[in-house]
Amino acid sequence: MTDFSSLPICEFAFPGPLRDQLVAAVLDGSKTSTTATLIEYEIEQEELPSVGLQEVVVDSAGKGVAIIEMTEVRQARLAEVDLAHAVDEGEGFTTVAQ
Repeated sequence: MTDFSSLPICEFAFPGPLRDQLVAAVLDGSKTSTTATLIEYEIEQEELPSVGLQEVVVDSAGKGVAIIEMTEVRQARLAEVDLAHAVDEGEGFTTVAQ
């Protein structure tokens, strides 16, 4: 068995129904994208993620359920988010406005 304990943790939302929904979408392949605001990284004084970064996705119980890898990092204004990205969020969006 491979040890992934050295990988950073990826938590989608807070533990509960939304996290469960998002983790399920990761596992079934419908969530292939995620979004964060630049200000979050600035407030936390964190570097932006980089291509190739691998993280352990945890469920609401804190159990690692998947390894994901960053394949692209984009900085864009909210007005520049396209439909493909909104759909790839895996939350059932069918328009950018949602």
